[in-house]
Amino acid sequence: MDSNGKQVFLGGACGGTTWRQQIAIPALEAAGVSYHNPQLGIGEWTQAQERMEMEAKAAAEVLLFVINEETRGVASIGEVAYFIGSGRRLALAVSDIADAGTIDGQLPSPAERDDLNRGRIFIRTMAGQHGVPVFRDVASAVRHAIQLVQTKDAGLSVDRLRAILADIRFKDGDFLCEEIEGGFLIQLRCEEVEVESGVFQTLYGRKWHLPSTVTESDVVRTAFKAAVTWQEHESREGFTYRGSPVFAPHCDVDDLVRLLQSRSGRTP
Repeated sequence: MDSNGKQVFLGGACGGTTWRQQIAIPALEAAGVSYHNPQLGIGEWTQAQERMEMEAKAAAEVLLFVINEETRGVASIGEVAYFIGSGRRLALAVSDIADAGTIDGQLPSPAERDDLNRGRIFIRTMAGQHGVPVFRDVASAVRHAIQLVQTKDAGLSVDRLRAILADIRFKDGDFLCEEIEGGFLIQLRCEEVEVESGVFQTLYGRKWHLPSTVTESDVVRTAFKAAVTWQEHESREGFTYRGSPVFAPHCDVDDLVRLLQSRSGRTP
């Protein structure tokens, strides 16, 4: 299964690594998921092969990248950062290079090892900011890739989304769900005392968009983000300095612009 148009692209560590043959390919074939394997023997890489690989990446539904302790992974880290920013569907397995770890039979210097691991830290951080899970082992990343393919094929129904949200507990609140073209909007609702008025009432958070292709894990992570944002909102309302909520969330942005411009001597 090495032609273009396959569902999963097997990117990342190549060379003499065996994670594709031993872990990824058997699991993908068992699940009936097609794949493109770009791994070649030493000296077989050509510009024509590079063009084929670029086409296969563009056509794949899911990009599976493994950046493990057997590779420096410099190019793969750059690729993954680009794909995260592009919003591609990713399954990532990232592991650090240990103190005694070797690459191609050679022990990296401490400085090189720190640089390589810093790149891995960057990828984990960037992935986390964009809601992309990062796994420590290849098998888990492969399972996630299969789930992404199967979820895309099936699509998430509004009934299933509501069932997932019903299993989430946060304070005394619940999640509202609205189906829109191509996806859904979810909104956290809680019964609490409103800070400014002191009155117990029904409060609503902002609406969060979910495309219909998301996984169940994506739904739960987005709901958690909604809960964290709710808590931050409350903290901003309740935190005061000299009696004023200096970080209040309801400040008009135009008022803030005028304040900053007046401090710098500029006029609106």
